[in-house]
Amino acid sequence: NLQPMPYEQHRRQQGLCLLALVLCIAHVEAFVSPMLSGAAQLSLRGQRSATRPSACKLRMESGNSFDDGLSKKFDEERATREKMDKIFKDASADLQDLARSELESMKEEADDILQRRQEEWEAMGSKAAESLTSKVDSLAEDFLKSTGRASDDDDDDLDGLERFLGPQVVAVIGNPGPLRDALMAKIEERKALKVSSCEKLLETRGINLEDTDTLIYMGDEEALDRYTVERLLGRAKKLRFVVVVSSLGTRRSDLFPFTVMNAFSGVLDKKRDVELGIQELSKEEGFSCTIIRVGKIAKKAGMDAVKMQYGDEMTEEVAPVSAAEAVLQSLMLQPAALNTSFSIISTAGKPPTQSDWDDEFLRLEGPELWREPLGTVSAAACRDWVKSSWSQKWVKSGSGLTTPVEIRETATGVQLVFVPAKSSYVSFKEEKKREKAREKGDEDDKDKSDKGPPRDMEGGIEISVEERPFPRIRAMRCNMAEETVIKETSEKIMMSSLKKDVQGWIKSQ
Repeated sequence: NLQPMPYEQHRRQQGLCLLALVLCIAHVEAFVSPMLSGAAQLSLRGQRSATRPSACKLRMESGNSFDDGLSKKFDEERATREKMDKIFKDASADLQDLARSELESMKEEADDILQRRQEEWEAMGSKAAESLTSKVDSLAEDFLKSTGRASDDDDDDLDGLERFLGPQVVAVIGNPGPLRDALMAKIEERKALKVSSCEKLLETRGINLEDTDTLIYMGDEEALDRYTVERLLGRAKKLRFVVVVSSLGTRRSDLFPFTVMNAFSGVLDKKRDVELGIQELSKEEGFSCTIIRVGKIAKKAGMDAVKMQYGDEMTEEVAPVSAAEAVLQSLMLQPAALNTSFSIISTAGKPPTQSDWDDEFLRLEGPELWREPLGTVSAAACRDWVKSSWSQKWVKSGSGLTTPVEIRETATGVQLVFVPAKSSYVSFKEEKKREKAREKGDEDDKDKSDKGPPRDMEGGIEISVEERPFPRIRAMRCNMAEETVIKETSEKIMMSSLKKDVQGWIKSQ
């Protein structure tokens, strides 16, 4: 039969051939055994006759020659049997090797099949996630258009809606350690996320970053190279979120005790360089960036609560579980964490609930400058005092502020908005720009090229008196734009007065 033989029939015929070989060996053994036993009996009989003293010489000579022939034949049969035994042993060994090889081959085939099935399931899951994302985008776009909040002319702006879907494919970059281990455990709990991981930043060639929409850099210990980080970011074509876990002191490397850490290797300066590089790429490429600064990673009994603060503040330690949860909160549940930076430490208390996390991330809105509980004092009474008494002194002459303010009342308090005085002085450079603008006929657009914040976004301080989660007063920056210059002197004067006056008012109540 010239047609290819099926795999199962081929293996069955191999087994039959091996069985036939074993049967042949058994038949040969059965044939040789009687002959060997007969030769042994004849040899024994000849030996007995040789011991008789009355036997004739002729009989003895013939018996000796017969015994020599039988002995020679016996030796030949024994050699034959030894050869057959060796053949049988070799055949048995070959049969065992063949069986072992077949089992290993079957195991490899089964593993390959399982791997292919797993890859097919993952591909189906990715397609389903993309389909769901597309449907959500389409529904959001239709909703905005139906409510008049968007039109067909601004479809490009609707691309930003995908930011609200949260991360889908997360790549964790960094060396193993307690913080990264805690983060990986928390990410894997959310089975909707597809996770990639890498032991070191320079070994990321095996990671598929083309489908990655979220990158988390564990830079709390190792000083990352800015060029390598930027090159890696360029490989993620669908990037929407970047979280950098950095160290406390990157913005205070000239202050003690951070000068000691930065003295020899400049590690804090290198980490600050990475932070600035990612923030610049965030503005150019359009992805969101969050920088989380942590101190020494340590777990201490009873230190399960957390405290957060905007920027680079505080110096204490933080538990790995708390820092890992802050990363996930920033990615999935806290819009205030987008495009900002904050510090986190552990404090004495119980592990935070979701309400506690929401309240801590509230510090990033503005950002917050100060908060103080009111105790048993009524929040409504404090709000009236802020509106009618405390805020009014800042619009009077002699307030001490270098930048004047105006008062804007809100539902929970007031806003003290800075209103810098406009100077009529025009520099020679500005005058030349205006002349060129008049020559081109776009004099009305002369202010478009001027750098700086909009005229109504000069900054300010908002005082909010809240009843929930408990009576308290908070102060945060308001009326801010990206180019707004912070009025540090006026802000410091108002905040110092607020803290002192609130304490005095509470005591008077």
